[in-house]
Amino acid sequence: MKSKDQTKECDVRDQSALSRSKGLKFLLGGALFAALLVTVFMLSNRMATTHSLGVPNFQDSQFELLDQNGQERRPDDFAGQPIALFFGFTYCPDVCPTTLLHLTTAQDQLAAAGQNAGDLQILFVTVDPERDTPLQLKAYLSLFDANVTGLTGASDDVAETLQHFGVYAEKTGTGNDYLYDHSAAVYLYRADGSFKGTIVHNEPAEFAAEKLKSIL
Repeated sequence: MKSKDQTKECDVRDQSALSRSKGLKFLLGGALFAALLVTVFMLSNRMATTHSLGVPNFQDSQFELLDQNGQERRPDDFAGQPIALFFGFTYCPDVCPTTLLHLTTAQDQLAAAGQNAGDLQILFVTVDPERDTPLQLKAYLSLFDANVTGLTGASDDVAETLQHFGVYAEKTGTGNDYLYDHSAAVYLYRADGSFKGTIVHNEPAEFAAEKLKSIL
């Protein structure tokens, strides 16, 4: 028969072994989770790169649009710095404000990490030029604590720009409360205007930040 001391020693060894087992499982679980995140990011980045086929480089566009200050802007105005290009409209209830918020938040995070995120140009091109005048764009973009350039113009000019970038946009509803179904991806361009890939809607914030970092 085991003595009380021997029983205590066995209990201590069992508890120690159990603690080591739990610790090992925790470390293994953390490593697997980290590996999963890396794998998902690599697949996401590969898909974004694959989807670059058929997407024009930024310098190949020929748009002439107005910014939120009423100034005429052309592609050459944005040359030499990386670009995050997004298409939407100011009356959008969810996708557009969420996307702009994620972009500006990721930019702030990169700046806090010592990245030169100030060079990033965020361009917001409306798909609803009828309502999104320069004045409307200015009021809307002032809600975001970031330097975002809004672009609008005549309906034909905007439609030509959307077609050039392969952006889908379709009006839904009637009357003054209509909305738009539209492409929700963010197009990423390097400083030389070459297309890098996309950030898809609702992509994890850390992935979006890494993709933005890749064009800085």
